[in-house]
Amino acid sequence: MTSVHSSAPNSSHPRHNASSSSAPTRHPVTIISTTYASTNTTLNPVAATIVDFINHLLDQIPLPRWAVYTIFAAGALLILLCCLCICIKCCCRGKKKKRQQKKDEKINLKGVNGKTTAALVQPDVGDVDYGTTKKPRGKLLYSLEYNATASELMVGIKQANSLKAMDLGGSSDPYVKVYIIPDKNKTCETKVFRNTLSPAFNEQFSFQISKASLLKSTAVMQVFDFNRFSKHNIIGELRVQLGNVDWNHVIEEWQDLAEPAKFEVNPESEQQEKPKQF
Repeated sequence: MTSVHSSAPNSSHPRHNASSSSAPTRHPVTIISTTYASTNTTLNPVAATIVDFINHLLDQIPLPRWAVYTIFAAGALLILLCCLCICIKCCCRGKKKKRQQKKDEKINLKGVNGKTTAALVQPDVGDVDYGTTKKPRGKLLYSLEYNATASELMVGIKQANSLKAMDLGGSSDPYVKVYIIPDKNKTCETKVFRNTLSPAFNEQFSFQISKASLLKSTAVMQVFDFNRFSKHNIIGELRVQLGNVDWNHVIEEWQDLAEPAKFEVNPESEQQEKPKQF
């Protein structure tokens, strides 16, 4: 009785421990191992293949790994510098095109507003690029006086009014150039007046010329717009045939500036073709 009673608890106790220890450990281990295996089979082969391919290529190069990496870095840097140079060149080209467009727009604006005519380096009738516009160029007040005893012609440049604006700002820097043709032995110029369309010159110039030559000559008065760093633009001119002037008194009058003549005209033929101007 005693042995049978003592063996029953011993047999049941180990059975209970075995069931309790095996139940919690079997299923979690199986689930974790299955998930880990499936993840490795889907992701690792792709990365491993790429790494193996790169290593295989590097092994084919008969250089140390550090040398290969240095060459690759230098190549990448060179490509980056080339791209940077191309970008800078494109930007500079774009800026240059914008400047050229702005310059063309300014030129077109000056042409539309009638604020440019021909220009010259040393203002001379033979060197002027003459315009064709018929817009008003302004007026000039001049005087003429001849001293027959001294064979001296006095040409006075008094003032100008409503001159044509040659600058983009709507003004001009006018001065007047005076000479006698056809001899043109002497050329005189007035002072330059800044930023005005109605300057008061009040200057007088003398020319030594005989009575016979006087009757065959023409006084030319040209108004220019002064430019310090570019060509001077001619605003307009007056041409007075001295053979048609009444020298019994001093001449002083306003006249409209005309478009500059392209070529010097012989005063004798001009007198035959044109009526008396005064």
